[in-house]
Amino acid sequence: MKTSLNPPSGVESSTSPVRQDAGQVMPDGGFRPDSGRLRPALKLTESCNLACRYCYQEGRLDSGQFMSTETLERILSEVADNTRGAMHLLWYGGEPTLFGTRRFADALERAARAFAGRPLYHGVQTNATLIDEEWADLLAAHRFAVTASLDGPAWLHDSQRPDRRGEGTHSRAMAGIAALQARGIQPRVSAVLTPKSLPHAEELVDWFAENGLQEVDFVPSTRCARGRFEIEVDGEAFADFIVRVFNRWLELGRTDFRIRFLSELARKMAGHHPYFCKLEGSCSQFVVFGWNGNVYPCDEFSGLPETCLGNIHRNSLTELRNSERAQALFREWATIPEACLDCRWIRLCRGGCPWERRLGGSSTNPTIMCSALKALYERLAQELPGTAERWGAA
Repeated sequence: MKTSLNPPSGVESSTSPVRQDAGQVMPDGGFRPDSGRLRPALKLTESCNLACRYCYQEGRLDSGQFMSTETLERILSEVADNTRGAMHLLWYGGEPTLFGTRRFADALERAARAFAGRPLYHGVQTNATLIDEEWADLLAAHRFAVTASLDGPAWLHDSQRPDRRGEGTHSRAMAGIAALQARGIQPRVSAVLTPKSLPHAEELVDWFAENGLQEVDFVPSTRCARGRFEIEVDGEAFADFIVRVFNRWLELGRTDFRIRFLSELARKMAGHHPYFCKLEGSCSQFVVFGWNGNVYPCDEFSGLPETCLGNIHRNSLTELRNSERAQALFREWATIPEACLDCRWIRLCRGGCPWERRLGGSSTNPTIMCSALKALYERLAQELPGTAERWGAA
């Protein structure tokens, strides 16, 4: 049986590319964010109980700093006043489960009051090592979508994701995931790719599928060196890895197992709206709140002084998102790099993620993943008849 790359049944095919921008570039060069689709993330703490080899926040693992009730209330009030309709809240850190179940339950009650009368959905990003019966019950009661960090089998995961004592965390992460699965939560897995992972593409796909993990996202690792962020995975090596992953995924023929980026890319290439920020081309709908109320336009850029829009205790969310700094960032990120304009896949890629452009030296550069994406687009086009004509120039 062959894995289906077709969009879900009941969804009509589109003959034109999906919308690329959540927001509007104004005649005066300003940028109007789409506040109605705002997607907030709340960073409850910078602290973490792990000491991952590739973590860019190594110096903040034991900050002991957590979001206060005052800051939480201010954030919820501002978000509620600046949005409409259904609300999706993402809770993360650091490691958000360090917040503790009592404080977290209180935060959820406050969120329910802030968005009373509106559909409210929750997501959390966690390393899963602290998820016990109490945590699993709480997340299940509020119907959380969970993303768990898991790099693969124990030999790989433990070498890259030890705790602060240097001990492996694989068994604890798997136990936390099992507790969630027992309550009907199927976590999406975020697997960080390092040079150590790259030779094992097929083995990783098989391992995740065989262990009942239904959706996996492979994320190339970055590190901070000499004051700047660098990607650890070479673009050509990643291109080889992701194409091998795709081929193995097709060979498995498992309709109950997804590689997130591949699934969403196939969805977009078939003419449907993807649910993945790097494919949406819609950076302006995101907002990240630090534990202290600092506001950033994207998780990837959080913690960087030059991308901090200000603090929610000093300015309203509207003021921050319409500030001169925010306008400049949104305008810069919405601008397609000149080097990309003649690319065969320009309508599909639009220059790639601004963060991955920055890793190449500047957000005016093509994404550092350019060669990998081109190889993947070509391979996917072979499986989706008509997509090359729709998305790629001859």
